[in-house]
Amino acid sequence: MKTKLIILMLLFSNIALLNAQTLGEFKPGKSGPKTLESRKFDSKEVFIADFAVHYQVYAEESTTNKGGTSFVKGIMGKAKASLAVGLDIPTATIEKITNETYANFVDELKAQGFNILNPEVAKNTNYYKDYKYSTNLAMIPSPTKEGAVLVHPQNIGFFYKEKGANASYTKLSTELNDAAVIRVDVYIDFVKMGDFNKGFGASVNAKTNLVMSEQNTIIHFVVGRNKIGGSPLAEYQGIIKKDLEIDGVIKEEKITSYAQSDYDNTGVETAFGTLYTAKNTTSSKVALVPADANKYEMGVTEALNVFLEHHIKEFYSKFYKK
Repeated sequence: MKTKLIILMLLFSNIALLNAQTLGEFKPGKSGPKTLESRKFDSKEVFIADFAVHYQVYAEESTTNKGGTSFVKGIMGKAKASLAVGLDIPTATIEKITNETYANFVDELKAQGFNILNPEVAKNTNYYKDYKYSTNLAMIPSPTKEGAVLVHPQNIGFFYKEKGANASYTKLSTELNDAAVIRVDVYIDFVKMGDFNKGFGASVNAKTNLVMSEQNTIIHFVVGRNKIGGSPLAEYQGIIKKDLEIDGVIKEEKITSYAQSDYDNTGVETAFGTLYTAKNTTSSKVALVPADANKYEMGVTEALNVFLEHHIKEFYSKFYKK
């Protein structure tokens, strides 16, 4: 009887673990020059220059099959298909995720022994002389991903510049006594769009799948600046090698908008030959993908924390003395 009870307990425990699993395979990676991975630093001061999460909430695509004419085979009319897909998620949810993830990010840095510099220390640097400063950056359309919104944690100070932002943090790090400057850019996607035109029609397809995107997602650390050449004393760029799937939040499905081309290969005989006519056709579709706000928050938060915690530990192990 006791043996059966233990087996049942193990069985239910395994089921619970399976139900709690919300992430797919996490494949972290890094990019950047390996020549900058050999130095070890004593100072553990860091400055968080940016912490941005780009949430895809909308996507659209259209395509046209131009058709064609022929007095031998007939005529095919133009076909156009368009598809728009939106994600039904409250803005309050993505704001909460960003705020809580940033707080965990700070806690993890502190757990590794880093001292986080207050943004006030950078206000008088030459690097930021043409920048503005805000503790409540508004949610705006992402400048780097169409259909996404860019979200910063609230009540945290960040410097921003609407156009012409500096590309390198080496000078800033130097002005902050070689503190490690950190930039976080993460992209959360829910759909991929594609078009397919062949034969008698035009088609746009959408495949829903909530993921942390491998494209553009990065955590970037820069330390110091070499006097000759201006390259950093140390640099670490943490990425993921493939999309990190966030399961159990939205229904994974294929959504299609298809326009069938009108085709006439019979025609009407005239004094000048056979006349073919075909109409132009259009298909337009809008779809809203529902998402459970609580599951979305739990899954996306877990993905963000897994990614950030891994690379903080990797950065520390490569560049700091234990």
